[in-house]
Amino acid sequence: MNKKTIISCFAVLTLSTSFAGTAFSQQKAKSEDEEQDRWGHSPGTWDAVVKDGIVNIQFYGRHWSNGRNFTMAELGTLPAGKIGEFTLSRESGKMTFKGVFQDHWGHGSYTFEQNASFKSYLEQKGYSGLDDELMLAVFFTDINKAYFDFMKDNGYPSISNDQFKDLAEQNMSRKVLEDYFTMFKAEGYGHQPIDKLVELREHGVTAKYIASIHQMGYKGFSLDKALELRDHGVTADYIASLKKMGDPNVTLDQAQDLRDHGVTTEYVASLKKLGYPNMTLDKAQELRDHGVTVEYVNSMQKLGYKDITLDKAQDLRDHGVTAGFIKSINDLGFKNISLEKAEDLRNHGVTASYIKKMKSKGIKLDTLDDFIKLRDTGFDD
Repeated sequence: MNKKTIISCFAVLTLSTSFAGTAFSQQKAKSEDEEQDRWGHSPGTWDAVVKDGIVNIQFYGRHWSNGRNFTMAELGTLPAGKIGEFTLSRESGKMTFKGVFQDHWGHGSYTFEQNASFKSYLEQKGYSGLDDELMLAVFFTDINKAYFDFMKDNGYPSISNDQFKDLAEQNMSRKVLEDYFTMFKAEGYGHQPIDKLVELREHGVTAKYIASIHQMGYKGFSLDKALELRDHGVTADYIASLKKMGDPNVTLDQAQDLRDHGVTTEYVASLKKLGYPNMTLDKAQELRDHGVTVEYVNSMQKLGYKDITLDKAQDLRDHGVTAGFIKSINDLGFKNISLEKAEDLRNHGVTASYIKKMKSKGIKLDTLDDFIKLRDTGFDD
C-alpha cells in the first residue's frame, strides 16, 4: 500500500468517525429532549400563588405545563424569605419541593418519588404500563386504596386498565367524581359509565357547567347535548347575554347556532349604538353570515350615508361595495353618488382603476353611466 492510499484511507476513516460522532450526539440530544418533555420528568420546576388557603402550583417541563391546587394543610409550612423544602405525601408517593415564597408567590424545583409498595398494589390489581408519567398522574389525582372502595360504592366494582389511566390523566379525583355523582342524581341522569365521565371531563363539561345551564331554565337536555354545547362555546353567561339582548325564549339549539356564527353581546350592542335599536338576534346572525361588521357599517356612515339600512349594508357587502371603493370614485370627481349607483358600478366592473385607464387613453366621458355602458361593450384596451 503506497503513501497516497494510506492517507486516503485515513481521511475516510476520520470522516466516517466524525459523521458517526455527530449522529450519536444528535440522537443523544434528541433523546434528552424527549426525556425533558416527559410529563413525569423529575426534577422539574414549579411556581405557585397562594390565595384563600389554596396553593395553585404550576409544574413545568421544556414544552409543557400543568397546574394543580393543594390546601395549605396538605403542604404544611411553606418556606418564606429564604430557600427551603416542603413535601406532599400520598399513598402513591412523595413529592419534595425546594424553593421559596415571597408575598404569596413562590417558585423552585421538585422531585417525585414513587411508593413502590403502592405501585405493587396496583400491579396486583392487574394494572400495567405504570411508568413514571402515569404514576405522577396517579399521585396528583390522589388515587389510593380508598379510591377503589369509593368507586365500588358508587357502582363501579371494576375499572379497566385504560379506564384507570384515563381517570388518572384527567385528574378524576374523588372530589370531581362526587360532584358528578351528586349532579347526576339530582338532575336525573342516573348512573353513567366511566367512559362517559371521562368524556365529559375531557371536554370541560363539569358538574358546575351543567348545573349552570339548568339554572338558566333548561332542563332535561342530554349529556351529549351538554358536550355539544361546551364544544361550541355556549356557556350560561352567553345564554344570559342572549336573553338580555331581547330573546328571553332562546333555545339551546338557537344559542349554539348564534355562537357558531359569532353573534355576541358586543356585536349587537355596537350596532344598536350606530342607530339600529330594533335589531333581532336572527338579523344579527344574518349580518354576521354576510360579513357585515360594525366597522363596515360605521365606515359607510362616516362617508355620509347616515340612513343606510342594515338590509342595504348586507346587500352592498354581498356585492363587494366598501367605503374605500366609493371614496376612490369620489376622488375622481364623482361626488355624492348613491349607494345604488355604487352597487351598479361594482356589478359592472367599473372601478377607479378602470376610469383612470380610460381617461389615460383620451376617452372623456361625463357620467358614471357612460363608463358603465363603455365597460358593458367589453372595451378595456
